[in-house]
Amino acid sequence: MEQVTAGFFEVVQKIEEGTLDVVSLISATVALDNAGSNQLAILLYKYWLMANPEHHLRYAVAYNCGSSLLSRGDAAGAIDFLRRAIEAKVDFFPARINLGSALERSGSRDAAVAEWQSVVDQLALVSQASISFKVQALKNIARLETPVSADATEKALRQAIEIDTTQRQIVQHWINARQAGCMWPVLEPVGLLTVDDLERIMAPLSMSLHVDDPLRIKVCAQRESSHMAEIGSTSLPQGNWPVPESSARERLKIGYLSSDFYSHAVGYLIFDIFEFHDRSRYEISVFNIGRRTGDQIQEKVRANVDHWTDIAAMDDQTAAATISSAGIDILLDMNGHTSSQRTRILALRPAPIVVNWLGYPGTMGSSFHHYIIADDFIIPANAETYYSEKVLRLPCYQPNGRTFPAPQTTHSRADFGLPEDAVVYCCFNGSTKINERMFALWMQILKSVAGSVLWLRGYGADTDKRLRAIAQQQGVSPERLQFLGFRPNTEYLACHRHADIFLDTFPYGAHTTASDALRMAIPIVTLAGKGFASRVCGSLSRAAGMPDTVCDNEERYVTLAIELGNNKSYRDELKSRLESALPTCTLFNPKLLVESLETQFEHVWLEYCGGHLPVPNMRSDQIGHCEQQVTTVS
Repeated sequence: MEQVTAGFFEVVQKIEEGTLDVVSLISATVALDNAGSNQLAILLYKYWLMANPEHHLRYAVAYNCGSSLLSRGDAAGAIDFLRRAIEAKVDFFPARINLGSALERSGSRDAAVAEWQSVVDQLALVSQASISFKVQALKNIARLETPVSADATEKALRQAIEIDTTQRQIVQHWINARQAGCMWPVLEPVGLLTVDDLERIMAPLSMSLHVDDPLRIKVCAQRESSHMAEIGSTSLPQGNWPVPESSARERLKIGYLSSDFYSHAVGYLIFDIFEFHDRSRYEISVFNIGRRTGDQIQEKVRANVDHWTDIAAMDDQTAAATISSAGIDILLDMNGHTSSQRTRILALRPAPIVVNWLGYPGTMGSSFHHYIIADDFIIPANAETYYSEKVLRLPCYQPNGRTFPAPQTTHSRADFGLPEDAVVYCCFNGSTKINERMFALWMQILKSVAGSVLWLRGYGADTDKRLRAIAQQQGVSPERLQFLGFRPNTEYLACHRHADIFLDTFPYGAHTTASDALRMAIPIVTLAGKGFASRVCGSLSRAAGMPDTVCDNEERYVTLAIELGNNKSYRDELKSRLESALPTCTLFNPKLLVESLETQFEHVWLEYCGGHLPVPNMRSDQIGHCEQQVTTVS
C-alpha cells in the first residue's frame, strides 16, 4: 500500500510541474485501479483536469473520470464529468452513451432516452466508425422503453438491425418486442434479413410462442444451446464426473439454480416446496443468479434451504466452480432458455447430473442437460423423441403452494369497467402469448355471447390501443376489451372473483396464470397441441379435476367457450365442481409433489451410479415429417 501511495504522489507532482501527458496519466490510473485503489485513480483524473482546464484532450480525461465514477455507483458525480467531456467535444459519443446510463441510474429515464436519441440523430449519416455507437444507443433506448412503449422499443431495435444485421441478440429482442406488442404478422423482412433468416435466429422462447411444432422447437433449442456454449469455449469443459464407487450417501446434495427466487412467477410457484424436503436424506442448496430483493418470497426460500449462495455477479467459470466445490449431486436448472439464462454455467458441467425443470417449458436441446421434468400429459410417451433429455414424470409437472382462503375484493365489476350482468371472459397471460389466430377466435366467441367482454392484463397504452383497434376491425366494439392494470399478487388474485371463464392462449398457454385462475375456481378453456408450452394448462386443469375443459382442436375450444358463455347453469356447475375439488386435488399438494420429486432423485442417482447417465438425444432427422404438420401462428 505504501508503494501505491508513493506512486500516487509522484504522479501528483508531475501534474503540478505540468510534465504529465494524457497517456502517462491513463497508465497511472490503470495501475491504481489494478492495485484496488480506484478512488485514488479518480482523484488523479480530477486533479489533472483542474491543472489543465484548456487541454485539447480534456474530454478524454473527463470521460474516463465520469466512467470510473459510474462504475463505483456515483451517478451524480458521473453526470457532472461526462457532461464536461461533452462540453469539450460535442461529438464524443461514448460520453453521451455513458451519460445516458448515469441519468438512468439517477432515476431520470426520460433524460437518458433523450441523450441516447441525440446520438442516434447525430449519426444519421452512418460511417463504419459510428455504427457501434448508434447501435448501442438504440439498444439502450429499447431496453429502457420496453416496459413503457412497445412501439418505441420496436422502432429502436428495427433501426439497430437495419444498421447491423449480425447482432443476434438484437434480432431476438426485436422479434420478442413485436410479439409483446401484438404486431402481426410478427415476422417480416427487416434490413437484409428475410423471414427465413429470422426463424433461424429466433430464440427458443419466441419459437415456442410462434409455432406448435416440438421438433422445430427442439432444433431451435439445439442451435441456441450450442451458440451459448461456444461463447468463450476455450475454457470448456470443466466438470469431470467419474462414476462413484458406491451409491451410498448420507444425504444427496440437491442444487436449485435460478434467477427467480423472489416475487416472480416462478418464485410464487416454488417457494412453498422447500419446507417439504426430507432433510435427513437431502441437503438443499440454492444458487441465485438473480437479484437479492429481500421480499417475502425470497426470504421464505432462504429460511427453508440449507445453503443460499449468490452467484449472479460471478463470471461463468467462477460460478460453475462454486457449484462444483459445493459437491452438488443433482442440479436443477430452473431458467433454461429464458432471458436470464446462464447456459454456459451448465455447459461447464458443474454437477454430474443436470435436470431441466420449470423455468423454460421445453427441451434445452443441449448435450449437458440429462433429464427434463414433465408429466404424462405434457410429454406423452410417443413424444419423447422431441426432447434431448430423458423424461422424468411427476403426478403434475408444476409445483404450487397449498390452497388457502381465496382473497376477497373490495372492488365491484364497475370499478374495472366490467358489466355487472354479462359474462366476463378473462385472460391474464402476457401479451407475447396473444397471436393473430387466437385473437380472431376470441372475437368470434364475443360475437356469439351477447354483451360479453374480454378482460386482459394491461399491456401498455400502445398495445392496448392496438388490440382494441383490431377488435373493431373484426366487428367487436373496442369497449368490450377491458384491461387490468398492475396489482399486487393478493389483489390480483382477488380480481378473479369478477371473471367467469378464463380463455387460454395457444400455442403457448397459461402456466402460472392458469394455476392462479384455478386456485380462484375459474374454469379454463384451453387448447392442447403437440408442444410442451401448449400442454401445460391442460395438465394443470386435469390435476385440478377439470379434464373436460381441455380441448384438442379449435372448433371444440370455440364451441365450449360459447356454450359456457350462454349457459349459466353449466358455468355454475363447473365452478362448483372445481371449488369442491381444490382442497384435495393434485395441483395444490406440494407435499405430494416433493415426495414424487425425491423419488425421481433416488432413481436418477442410482442410474448414474450404475453407469447409466442418459446421453442427450440430439437427433433431428424427422424434421421433414414434422414440417408437414406444422401449425404457425403470427
